Amino acid sequence: MLLAWVKVQTNAGSCGANGITIDTFEKDSQRRLLALNEYLKQGSYKPKPVKRVRIPKAGSKHTRPLGIPTVTDRVVQQAIHMVLEPIYEQRFAEQSYGFRPGGRCHDALRRVSGQLADGHTHVVDIDIKGYFDAIDQQRLMKLLEEDVADGKLLRVLESILKAGALEQRSWQMSEEGTPQGGVISPLLANLYLDELDHLMMQDIK
Repeated sequence: MLLAWVKVQTNAGSCGANGITIDTFEKDSQRRLLALNEYLKQGSYKPKPVKRVRIPKAGSKHTRPLGIPTVTDRVVQQAIHMVLEPIYEQRFAEQSYGFRPGGRCHDALRRVSGQLADGHTHVVDIDIKGYFDAIDQQRLMKLLEEDVADGKLLRVLESILKAGALEQRSWQMSEEGTPQGGVISPLLANLYLDELDHLMMQDIK
């Protein structure tokens, strides 16, 4: 939990729906982390709804929703991320670069250049509209259950998905998706599409 807090503190970011900032959390961080640890052990931890804000979408007049968890919830998500990432990194497709440790756009472009040099003649650009918000939560949980045996951890992950969102003081239920802006969301999004990544490589070969 302490390592997770240090990571969250380093990444900074704005406050969530409860208004508690990084600086406020830091002033009493030891007590907060001890209490949070107990809540998780007892199974009484309940994440707050994310604070939903709209940010401009690059190259468009439209906006995209961003869900900002509270600092406390970011610490929990970061701790889970630190446990799960090494498990899934071993099996994620080699050609998947998004939200991966050390993954960069330049690496993806270098791979495309290599494919073109090997005789491939087409590049396909695909964008899944509203991907984070459209993920089937039940299917995602089944994927997690294949590798995670800890029932408490699974319940925490499900509670994060079901926490909902606050937008202009209005609470919205979250029956699908994982909030874009959550610490754990990119890893869950990669897990959800991992099978497709491997199938696409088979077709290329």
